Amino acid sequence: MAQAAGFECVFLPIKAKGKLDKFLGYLRALVNSVFILKKRHPDVVWVQLPQVPTLWAALLYRALCCPSAKIVADCHNAQLRAPWSRFPLALWSLRRADVILVHNEAMFDRAKEIGWPMNKVHVLEDVPPVFSDVEPKGLARSQIDAPKPWVVFPGSFAADEPISEVMEAARLAPELTFIITGRPDRALRNGHDITQLPANMRLPGFLSIEVFDDLLREADVVMGLTREEGIQLSVCNEALGFGKPLVTSNTKILDKLFGNAAVLVDSKDSSSIAKGCRLALANKESLSIKSAILSSERMANWQKFQLSTVNALLEN
Repeated sequence: MAQAAGFECVFLPIKAKGKLDKFLGYLRALVNSVFILKKRHPDVVWVQLPQVPTLWAALLYRALCCPSAKIVADCHNAQLRAPWSRFPLALWSLRRADVILVHNEAMFDRAKEIGWPMNKVHVLEDVPPVFSDVEPKGLARSQIDAPKPWVVFPGSFAADEPISEVMEAARLAPELTFIITGRPDRALRNGHDITQLPANMRLPGFLSIEVFDDLLREADVVMGLTREEGIQLSVCNEALGFGKPLVTSNTKILDKLFGNAAVLVDSKDSSSIAKGCRLALANKESLSIKSAILSSERMANWQKFQLSTVNALLEN
């Protein structure tokens, strides 16, 4: 959203091995965030949630340095579920933000259920990225040795991702290479057994943004899957931004947002996933055109209606 909304992103990743190390990491990040805000002195602070302590940093900055500053709490879906929805002072902190954003209507209803201050809650969907450079640079090929065509599944091995179904789909479609990004060490703790990978599957791990973008440039099909309703997958917008054929889950929210340009599949059915990937590849050219068209439409509507509403709230 930074491109379209005109803000600058600052990320302070937490790298920790144990609970004490994580606590100290959060404390350092909170202090560093306050110092960064004090130095740059913005009139508006957008905070990506989770994690809740990031919002504390913005509140401290407003209290200590800039009483007129406006705070936007940009809440990803995880903020509306445990453990983050029950994090200490989470609701207290949200009530002190000027604007609270959720990413779709399902999450708007969820916010109402868990008692958020709905006079401040507004829907601001994810927006497709805009790329002028769509030609591969060889970065992904230098790290991934696999035959084409590539079905790229940007993931995180989260509990809602149908990893076992995708593995079985790969076995059903041996002519395709399935590439799942994200940290494989998270698989086991989220209930995924990846010890018996199909021969046509690659797990390149967590990639730098440069390599990840190049992987999407190389992709023949981009796939975003979830087992849960209400989740708006970022990868769907990324596929549109790169003009790639999209295969995604047939949930209500994903059908509504991306159904016009995507092949919809049943995430619980490996044969449906395999069939959907083959269908997307067979219609690669037409689906790529549909992705590009939907990307432009979503960006225009987002700027005209959703972002303009948020900007008006901040100006007032």
